[in-house]
Amino acid sequence: MAEIVHAKDLRPGNTFLNGGNLYEVIENYFNKTAMREGIVKCKVRNLRTGSITIDVLTGGKFEKVLVENVKMSFSYVDGSNYVFMDNTTFETVEIPEVRIQSMKNFLIEGIEVSILKYGEEILGIRLPDQITCDLIDCEEAVQGNTVKAIMKKAHISTGLEVQVPQFVRPTDRIIIRTSDGTYVGRETK
Repeated sequence: MAEIVHAKDLRPGNTFLNGGNLYEVIENYFNKTAMREGIVKCKVRNLRTGSITIDVLTGGKFEKVLVENVKMSFSYVDGSNYVFMDNTTFETVEIPEVRIQSMKNFLIEGIEVSILKYGEEILGIRLPDQITCDLIDCEEAVQGNTVKAIMKKAHISTGLEVQVPQFVRPTDRIIIRTSDGTYVGRETK
């Protein structure tokens, strides 16, 4: 029997079915004023299309679903498919580029990700919070500009452009936040 969850009980990370679509809750807003029924707004990600919307779910009841997270490593790109491998069974999975469009700039060979599965359907991937990568190039530091934290452009091997502090050198390994592509720090050698 399917577990039913009320809209007001949805929490970030919960997955549910609504109108035949699979959604993951990113944020949940609940507002209760005076004699009115509480208003539930959820920022949700459609796990099949990747689109993010804010939906009013007040008073709704939904079927809670279990989405399996399978740990795999990114191996290589084969045409328009991204290939991932299980490090214990050596099983490979191909995911079309359209399923991971916004995340492909963080896929560096060997990075461990979670493959999201609903039954036999592969929904996409979940990246780690941060990745460590090599710089392939970065702008030169501006001499004498020490008044404030000036940033400069740098590129990683996937082609992603990142803003880094002036002291970062082209030979450094940097840590990047995958949620927004911002610089976190340098890896010390």
